[in-house]
This record gives sequence, structure tokens and C-alpha cells, in this order.
Amino acid sequence: MKPKNSDEFVDSLVVRDLTGANAEFTESDLEFARRNPDVVAKLADPLEVKKRYILIIFLAAIGLATASKIIEYTGVATDNHVVNDLLTNVAFSVAIELFGAACIAFVMELIFERRLKRNQVLVRALLEEADLGRDRGRGRSVGADPDPDPRGNEQPGLTTSG
Repeated sequence: MKPKNSDEFVDSLVVRDLTGANAEFTESDLEFARRNPDVVAKLADPLEVKKRYILIIFLAAIGLATASKIIEYTGVATDNHVVNDLLTNVAFSVAIELFGAACIAFVMELIFERRLKRNQVLVRALLEEADLGRDRGRGRSVGADPDPDPRGNEQPGLTTSG
């Protein structure tokens, strides 16, 4: 099945990674990436890919918890106490731990992504400010004044926010 958009393309790569299928890029993958430049941005963003892996862990946890409860309430494995305990209590406990880990990882990724975007805005603003300082005709970078004001006054080109 050929991907219709960049999200489907990245999803197919994640599935290929997890299933052990050929994880290398095929010629059709490269052609799709050439026709859809937004795919390259998604592949270069580690948060995009991490979110997909976290979603898979989340879904596996939900599936395992559901299966363990179905086995428990249908009584399929009640004949063997050890098997019943493994398929119900232990599997459910593992599923809940996976669920919790996936939720925490997802929230942490969202917080990290928000912080990363804020940091990028700050860096861009600082770079623009530095470019403005150079463009003022001094021919030097902001803060490169060899003769700073001995009274501690602010140098031209530097701004502070309170």
C-alpha cells in the first residue's frame, strides 16, 4: 500500500522498524520523499517519530490489559491456577505499567517539544538582535565594542528586558 500523505509514510516506516521488515529506504520511499518535502522535515524531527513509538506502546498496553480482563472474566484459564494468574494478574499489571510509562513519556515529549519551540524563538530573537547590532554601521557584532563605557552604562546595540 502506497502512503497518501507524509503521516502515513512515517507511520509505515515505524511499522517496518517494529516488525523487522526491511527498514532500509526503497526507491519508492525516496521518490515519495522527493515529491513530498514535508516528509523530510517529519523524518528529521525526532519528536515526530518518538510520538509514534509511544503510541504503539500505549496501544499494546491497552490491548494486553483488555486481553487479560477478557481471559479473567470468561474463565478460559481457570483450570490451571498458574496460567490463569499469569494471563490475568501478571499480564494486567505489566499492561498498566506500560500504560503509565507511555502516558508519562507522551506528556514529557509534549513538554519537551513546547520548551524546544520556546528556545528556538528565543534563539531566533537573539540572532536577529545580533544582526541588527551589526547592521548599525559599526561593522562589528553586538558586544564587540573594544572601548566599553567605564561607568557601566549599557553599550549600543545591547538591550535588556526586565
